Parts: sequence; structure tokens; C-alpha cells
Amino acid sequence: MSKATLFDSRIKKYAYCKPPEICRDLGTSALGLSKEQVDTMREKYGKNSFQERKTDTTIQRLRRAFINPFHVILFILGIVSLVTDVFMASNFTRNATTALIIFSMIVISGIIRLIQELRAKNAAQQLERLIHESITVRRAGELQEIAAEELVVGDIVLLSAGDRVPADIRLTKVSDLFISQAAITGESAILEKNCNTLSYGSTETLTQLENLVFMATTVIGGKGEGIVLAVGKDTLYGSFEKSDAEEKQSFQKGANSIAWVMLRFIVVLIPIVFVLLRLTGGKWLESFAFALSVAVGLMPEMLPPALQGAA
Repeated sequence: MSKATLFDSRIKKYAYCKPPEICRDLGTSALGLSKEQVDTMREKYGKNSFQERKTDTTIQRLRRAFINPFHVILFILGIVSLVTDVFMASNFTRNATTALIIFSMIVISGIIRLIQELRAKNAAQQLERLIHESITVRRAGELQEIAAEELVVGDIVLLSAGDRVPADIRLTKVSDLFISQAAITGESAILEKNCNTLSYGSTETLTQLENLVFMATTVIGGKGEGIVLAVGKDTLYGSFEKSDAEEKQSFQKGANSIAWVMLRFIVVLIPIVFVLLRLTGGKWLESFAFALSVAVGLMPEMLPPALQGAA
């Protein structure tokens, strides 16, 4: 069973439970959690934050953008092409076009990767701003303003127009509550939410359930109150973040493996071509130059930019 399916089944079941049943299951109450319960819940279910991201310097981003197996291969082949086509060539056959194309592809590919890094950084900063927003909760029967990152499973949260939903919540009270779920579904439609307990005959998807609201969605109008069901990386929004990171990491590993396979193939092919040319009567220098030219031709210069754009 996939992580997404496990998440759906765990959260979705609370849409079919009445609030008292949910409180009993989570160990909370309509008055909210006590201080001791808050600490217990945080230890049991984790913090309402995502895995800490390392602060990258500009040098580190440039290194990731320009230093990788594909670029190393292209750079070596570019140097080889520059030597054979320019420095070792006669005035009539001298041509630096191939070398310039190769070096241009390295620069273009690196710039694409750098832009993607900066976009990812901006997305992470927006997410951090969401986590640090303040939210109203009821704890031990009293209303409190706390940072969203201090929320725990079982907290009773009060929502009003303009709020960002700070966690995945089962609604228990609503008053004309309208939610925008564009952050998780991409749809601009405004949904009206209620606190009714659903029947098991309903077939809606998780995001269509009317008594659940999810992290990163926006309260457009009305008021609501509910019980926190999941926080941080265990939320629906957090599952998207994890899936995206895992896919990118897997894609990068695959791209690097292709690069190393091509590098090994080139290393093996160059001496074979060189030896064959020598055995058929070719000159040492000409045979070596031709073997290197074959290596340059094997490496598609547009492959690194294409891979960076697809990542």
C-alpha cells in the first residue's frame, strides 16, 4: 500500500466519525489540550514543521548547478575539441565551433539548474512563512494565540476569514465557511465546508470531503472550529513535498548513472578506435585525433540542458 493510500485511509476515517469519537480516539476534548497533553502529543505525532532545510550558500548552489558527471564529460570533450580543432589544426582547417557549442551547453544547463534551485528556495521560504503564522487555539478551556508551528494533533483550532489553514483539521463547528483549496488541488473553485458527519456510502475523494480542511488552504469567508488530525510532514500538503523530493532525487540518480555509463563507454571506445586506425596504417597523431572526435560525437550536447529542464 502506498504512502498516499495510507494517509487517505488514516485521515479519511475521521470524516465518518462524530466529534466525541474523534476526541476519544486522539485523547483530547472540546476544551482543548492541557499543557502536559500538548507535550505528549508533540512527542507522539511530531512537530508542525517540515524537515529542516540546510541554508545553502551561493557557492554551494553554483557547485550543484555546474559540477555534475554530464558537465565533467562535456568539459573534457570541449577541451579535447579545442585542442584538436584549434591548436593542433592548420590555419585552413582550424574551427572552434564544436568547442564553443559544447561550452555553451554547459553554461545553459548550469543556468537552468540554478534557476530551479532559486525557485525551490522561494517555495521553501513561502512554506516557512505559512508555518510561522499565528493561529487561535483553545487549550485547557482558554483561547490562545500561538505560532502555527506549535500546533499538535488534538488541538482545537479556530479559523476565520483570511486565515491559512495550519494543519489538516476535522471541522466540528462552522458558520458559512468557504475554503480555497488551490494550494493542494490547483483548482480556483471556492468550496463551502460543513461539520456534518459523513455516511460511509459517500464516494468523494479526500479533498472533496466537506468536513475536512487541509494545510496551506485559505479561509475565504466565514468561521470554523475543528480538531487537528495531522501536522507537518504527515499532512496532505506535506505528503506532496515528500513525494516531489523523492522523485527529484530518483531522477537525479538515474541521470548520473547514464552519465557514468557514457563515460565508461567513451573511455573504452577511444583506445579501441585508436588501435584499429593504427593497425590499418593511420598516423599516430591523426589516429588519436580521430578517436577523440568519435568521443565528442558520442556525447549529445543538448542532453544535460534537456535533463535539467525535465528535473
